Amino acid sequence: MNIHFDFLEHCQNDLYWKSTDRLLLAVSGGVDSMVLVDLIQRLPNAIRPWFGVVHVNHQLRQASMEEEKFLSQYCASNRIPFFFKRWPVEEHQVEGVEAAAREFRYAFFHEVLKEQQATHLLTGHHGDDQMETILMRLVRGGQLESIAGIKKHRTFYGKQLTRPLLDYSKETLYQYSQERSLSFYEDESNNSLEYTRNRYRHQIIPLLKKENTQVLTHFADFSSDLQDVITVAKQEIEKQAANVCFQKGPFCWELDVPLFLTFEPAMKRQVMQILFNKIFHKEVSKVGRKHQVQIIDLIEKDKPNSQLNLPGNWIGQKTYHKFYFFKENEQEVTAKKLQSIYSLNLGKWLPLPNGARIGLFEATKESVFTDQTKKVIWLNPESIQLPLQVRNRKPGDRITLKGLETGSKKIKDLFIDQKIPRNKREEAILVTDNKEEIIWLVEYKESRLSIEPETDKIHYILIYESK
Repeated sequence: MNIHFDFLEHCQNDLYWKSTDRLLLAVSGGVDSMVLVDLIQRLPNAIRPWFGVVHVNHQLRQASMEEEKFLSQYCASNRIPFFFKRWPVEEHQVEGVEAAAREFRYAFFHEVLKEQQATHLLTGHHGDDQMETILMRLVRGGQLESIAGIKKHRTFYGKQLTRPLLDYSKETLYQYSQERSLSFYEDESNNSLEYTRNRYRHQIIPLLKKENTQVLTHFADFSSDLQDVITVAKQEIEKQAANVCFQKGPFCWELDVPLFLTFEPAMKRQVMQILFNKIFHKEVSKVGRKHQVQIIDLIEKDKPNSQLNLPGNWIGQKTYHKFYFFKENEQEVTAKKLQSIYSLNLGKWLPLPNGARIGLFEATKESVFTDQTKKVIWLNPESIQLPLQVRNRKPGDRITLKGLETGSKKIKDLFIDQKIPRNKREEAILVTDNKEEIIWLVEYKESRLSIEPETDKIHYILIYESK
């Protein structure tokens, strides 16, 4: 294969970039990245945009400074803009050094992209990298999109990350470098079986290539086909996910249970996967497939109220025809509840933890409220004993109901009847008189002590004003 002409054809036909774009080439000094630099240099002026080289010296090997010096001199002699940064030794981690190095490297790439107003970041990933990646992810396990392997193009901080060498094998790159007499450095750590990727590279992949000489092509086709299928399917899955689940707040999502139950089992699983990626993107390593199965099972059961504790202080809660994903730590829960029982005296306002306030006042002829943020009930002073008490509910609470001459009902049963979510039940405000008779389950039910407005007599009004 003549890589030069094949690469040129891909650049023209696949429209990797326009001549007016600005490219940054991530170069380590290894054979793959040096081949990439040479191929870009050889492009005709008409299709070769401005480009520069970006390099990170991780200072993890003795040869790192020599590689940095080599690249600096190479770029200077070829008049290529060169941007580099060293990873401070004191910032090196004892564990997870590969992931930390990658994070540092790509953060610097982003920095230079922004400074240079570059449109594309190019890396030298090749076909062998693709095969190694797919195998590693298959064995490790993960989502289908991950197992599909490395994408040739993807967005990177609003720019394009392009891997134009994915179609070529490592062997082909070596052959090209020999034909062009290119200088490059071999990373000696690539031979160490201490690293997972190297074990695949040196022990497993040679066996597969021996079994079938076309295996690299087959992996490339597999990746391309699977990515195509995912792209097509994802559009429909995301559409269904958007119809069935809505974000109600920064840490609260609501799912329509009846609509979700109309989905085929396969669609349920895929929609739940999309929702998990969206909701739990910061806890992706903690929240997995078993949690998806548990939630789908919870939704499909007839039980109207149920709850599942999830990693990262998230809670999955079924409340009749809705399923909620919400995140509340203990401080947030405590902040929404009253810390004790509070007295409410005539002519006074009492601030509440949810930002609202409640007050007791003498009624006047002007006591007519059209403001929807205010809820008001009227009270006969002779029927209650001051001061009133404001608190949250407790087990066994019962309330008489306005409009019913006899009997009372448990607060718990009222919440069940009205299908009030469990977290809202814990935050509910009760107003009682000094004899502990419940006057008002604020925002939900009034007791028989609540009367119709009468402006010709002395009465009290109890006002709840939401924020």
